[in-house]
Amino acid sequence: MLRPAFFGPIALAALVMFELSLASAPGLAEQSSVPGNAVVARAAEDALIIWNANPEIAAIVSNKIPDDAANNELERNALRVLAQNLAKLEKSAKSVTVRVVYDKTGAVSPVYGAPTFAGVERYANLEMSYKDAISDREKWMQLDPKTAVPSWVNFKVTGQLPPR
Repeated sequence: MLRPAFFGPIALAALVMFELSLASAPGLAEQSSVPGNAVVARAAEDALIIWNANPEIAAIVSNKIPDDAANNELERNALRVLAQNLAKLEKSAKSVTVRVVYDKTGAVSPVYGAPTFAGVERYANLEMSYKDAISDREKWMQLDPKTAVPSWVNFKVTGQLPPR
């Protein structure tokens, strides 16, 4: 992959979206127990994993899950996404962020008869130091819904869930 430093912000966003679309193609994505697809956008320094959580967000909306329960589920699955992608990060990384995104849909297109693409919502960031991320990964990767998330995990909601 080309280094992101060679791209401007728009080109970098297009590159990431292209990689996310490749990750969703059958046979190209690594199978995951977490719904959606993840791409390592930056492996060193402040590492960044972008998790397209479309299937999970769709389930949250269709099941009318309240925000608190939805955030609890998204946080735990973001931890699983991180655990599944840790081996792809460089050991020199200082911090790691899992950015939770989903595709927003617009009005139904009269041409295609399907909802239109209305952009990407940056819903939340799960952040921690790389050292914390590599500590006892098998334990925090398997958190059940009632177990407390470790204090070194910072899950910050930056966007909005679709209306339910």
